[in-house]
Amino acid sequence: MIAFLKLIRIQNLLIIAFTQYMVRWCLIYPILQSQSHYYTLVLTNFQFFLLVLSTVMIAAGGYIINDYFDIKIDKVNKPEHIVIGKGVKRRVAMGAHTVISILGVAIGLYVSFSIGFWKLVFIHFIWATGLWFYSTTFKRKFLIGNLFIAFFIALVPLVVGIYELILCYKVYFQIDETINLNVIWKWVLGVTFFAFITTLLREILKDIEDYEGDKEYGCNTMPIVIGVPASKVVVVMITLATMVCLAYLQYLQTSIKDLIGFYYFAFALQLPFALLIFMTVAAKTKKAFHNAGNLAKLIMLSGVCYLLVFAYYLLHP
Repeated sequence: MIAFLKLIRIQNLLIIAFTQYMVRWCLIYPILQSQSHYYTLVLTNFQFFLLVLSTVMIAAGGYIINDYFDIKIDKVNKPEHIVIGKGVKRRVAMGAHTVISILGVAIGLYVSFSIGFWKLVFIHFIWATGLWFYSTTFKRKFLIGNLFIAFFIALVPLVVGIYELILCYKVYFQIDETINLNVIWKWVLGVTFFAFITTLLREILKDIEDYEGDKEYGCNTMPIVIGVPASKVVVVMITLATMVCLAYLQYLQTSIKDLIGFYYFAFALQLPFALLIFMTVAAKTKKAFHNAGNLAKLIMLSGVCYLLVFAYYLLHP
């Protein structure tokens, strides 16, 4: 059981569920309430639970199939972390991937049908099939694999906005044709972009960490194609660009006297990003790059936790 939980990355699945609940209750709900107390969430708690369950199951299936096709590479990169073939048999892993992924898509189909927008199931289908092709093909391609996984992680907050807001438009537009939910979309897209960028940084750092095994088995990841030093420069440049964007948001925070948000960005995001640059530049060993990658994940989680501050600011002006 422990081996299986390790295989599906239970800690990552909990972060995914946490992120989606935060986007719902600490982003979408507070903004709706700030516009009018008559506006609230339309998707029921049970429907949203199923949406999160679908997301988590598809992600779990993705983790399984990724490890399944990476057994040989992982024997070089991280032999101590191999689960398939040791704690979990290969055929059990493949069967689990198939069942969990199909169930995840089926649950997504049920939710989309229950709200009257059955076409939304294609998001879940593309998610599941995309993770398969990522593991079998795109992961080994220059930059494409990094962009693929960053896109799929970015869907975690985005899909919440899609499901919640499409229902809000359907219900509230009948009451008030002037309803404008653009501000919610902007924040949802902001969180989506942040998830995309931090995931992209972490994936590049992971590719540098896994350089030896990837090169031995013919992968064309960024560090192999352009070299480790150049890949480190890419990480630094993306991080600096992100810090500039955050600085602009901090400028806007000062204009509305949101000092709590300003200092949160400074100490929980800007400072860790600066540390990430230092760790990336100084890194020379697998462990050092692994630690830098973990810091990128922590920064992503800190960004999600900012929504608690955001919700408090809106609900307690």
